[in-house]
Amino acid sequence: MDASADDEKKLQDFLIKVTKIVRLLASKKVGEAANALDRRSVRAVRGPAMRTAHLLDRNVAQREDALELLRSLPDSSAALAFFDPQHRDVLDKLAYGNEGARQRERCKLPAMSRDYIDSCCREIARVLVPSGYCMCWVDTYGLCEAHHLRVADCLKCVDLIAWDNLRPGMAKRTRHCGDYLWAMQRPPLIARNWRDHGIRNRWPEKVDRKVHPHVKPVGLIERLIAAATLPGDLVIDPAAGGFSVLHAARRLGREFIGCDAAFDPAIAEAPR
Repeated sequence: MDASADDEKKLQDFLIKVTKIVRLLASKKVGEAANALDRRSVRAVRGPAMRTAHLLDRNVAQREDALELLRSLPDSSAALAFFDPQHRDVLDKLAYGNEGARQRERCKLPAMSRDYIDSCCREIARVLVPSGYCMCWVDTYGLCEAHHLRVADCLKCVDLIAWDNLRPGMAKRTRHCGDYLWAMQRPPLIARNWRDHGIRNRWPEKVDRKVHPHVKPVGLIERLIAAATLPGDLVIDPAAGGFSVLHAARRLGREFIGCDAAFDPAIAEAPR
C-alpha cells in the first residue's frame, strides 16, 4: 500500500470513529463516547490527510473549496444545510453590459459551474440526516429554469420563500428586489420536524451589502435554523460568503461547519 492510500485509509477510519462518537453523544452516552475517542487514532491522521481532517473544525470561519469540505463530512451528520451558489448564469444570459460597474464586487467572487453546483447539492444530500433540510438560494432565472429539478432524485423542493431586500432592483421587465430560497428536503419527506409555522413565505428584510456582496437576511436565517434544528445540532454552509449562518448558529446554540473560497477574516467576524 503506498503512502497516499495509507493516509486515505487512516482518514476513513478516523471519520468512522468521529461518526460513532457523534451518535453516542446524541444518545447522551457520554461515557461510551469518551472510550471511543482513542488519541492514537487522532495522531494517526498525518500528512495529506490532516488537510481534510481540519475541515471538520466547528464554529470557525475558514477558506476552503465547498465540494472538498462537503466530501470531508460523514454521512447523515448535519441537520440543516445552507447553500448560496455563486453562478453567473443570470448575468451571462441577460448581459446588461454594465455588470462590471453595478456588480463589481460580486463579479470578483469565484464562479461555480452547473455541474459543480449539482455535485455540491448531492454531497449535501448525503451529509444531511434523513428528512434534513437544505436551504438553497436561487435567483429569478434559476427559479424559472427550475434548476432544482436537476437534483430532485436526492433533494425534493418542499417550500419556497421569496425574499424582498427592500432595494430598487433591476431587470429587463419587472424589477428584481431580492432572491428566492428553496426549502429542499432529503427523503423521507415529513413536516413534523418543522417547528416554526409563523415564517411567512414573503420575507422583507434589508441587508447591508458592505458586509458582503452576497449577503443574505440573517433574521430569516435565524428563524429557519430555529425551525429545522435543535440546540446542539450541526448546521453546514459550504459557500458561506460573509458567514451570516455562522453568526446565527452561534446565537442559537447550534454547531457550525462551513467555508468560503473567498474567505475574508474581516468580513467573517463583522457583527451582524
